[in-house]
Amino acid sequence: MQETVNDYFRRGFLLTPDALEFLSKTSDDFDVVSGDFVIDARNFVLKDRIKVIKNFQSRKSEITTEDFVKFYTSKYEKMKGVILARIQKDFISLNKIDSMRNDACIIGIVREIKEDEGRKILDVEDMTTNVPVIFEPKDAEGVEIDDVVAMRVVTGGKVLFGKEVLFPDIPIRTPAKGRGKACFVSDLHLDEAPESDADRFFSWFERSDIKNLFVAGDIGAPAELEKFAKRMPSKNFYACPGERDSEGCPQMPLDFREKNIVSVSNPAMIEINGIKVLMMHKAPHDMLKKRHMGRPSAIIPEDFMVIEEVPDIVHIGHSHVPGITNYKSVTIVNSGSIMSDFRPVVVDFSSRVAEFAKVE
Repeated sequence: MQETVNDYFRRGFLLTPDALEFLSKTSDDFDVVSGDFVIDARNFVLKDRIKVIKNFQSRKSEITTEDFVKFYTSKYEKMKGVILARIQKDFISLNKIDSMRNDACIIGIVREIKEDEGRKILDVEDMTTNVPVIFEPKDAEGVEIDDVVAMRVVTGGKVLFGKEVLFPDIPIRTPAKGRGKACFVSDLHLDEAPESDADRFFSWFERSDIKNLFVAGDIGAPAELEKFAKRMPSKNFYACPGERDSEGCPQMPLDFREKNIVSVSNPAMIEINGIKVLMMHKAPHDMLKKRHMGRPSAIIPEDFMVIEEVPDIVHIGHSHVPGITNYKSVTIVNSGSIMSDFRPVVVDFSSRVAEFAKVE
């Protein structure tokens, strides 16, 4: 125990007997919250446990035909894995379908959608071949080009007759619980927002008992965010870019010098204290149902937009419309914009209660 006493003394603290006893009974990592020289057990708080799960960090300058093939193969295989884990059916590949009129289940990527005589014809492809699938419009509602979906079909020679589209979707589950709180904001537009409005928010955050701030794009002036982060060295900032910050999607992380800013890509997923947060500046409304965050703006080595791990919180921006909604135990938050209707969202990880903050 003398080694522990010496370690804290070198850090500028003197441990009381109850602090020493507290440390001897735990294996967790703690931060010290105190401006005093003498500290006791009340001055210890658990360190945040942070894991970056998804973070885009490389982009090719030139794209080849092989890159296209790799990208779409990656998309199909990733989505197939998600579907097989979610939907318990006996799937067959398209080249194994015979001309007998039988029910079958297939997985394919939608390459083209046509309409003919009031019906939808989906050109569907897997790794073996492609085949047209004829649907009544209501049975293929929501399907778009490049979607990878499961289908229940009836075979009929050179065409298939679609009976049902099975989207990968996310499972119904009990909401995950963690510890601590976080504040979620986006669209700060620090390059044009009134300085008083930005300072008002960050002054409130500085005074709050919330340690973690997530910023989902359109920062506007990264250097300004650094100024606020530097002012609060004991707090953590997690920031991804938006279209005002860099081009394309996915976007690589921005460069920050402050150590308390964790810079991640758009999109990105971070697990913090047992809660998985998916950050994306602009997101399609049905991305959880389709398990996909939409078409990338450029071909990349693999499809980064597949949602392989189910998030607990989806943090989005772009629309400038604040909102808190839930979809199958996933909390979806948007703070709006500091340029219009700005309502920062606070989520208590231990209860999963999400509410708009009263910034004063």
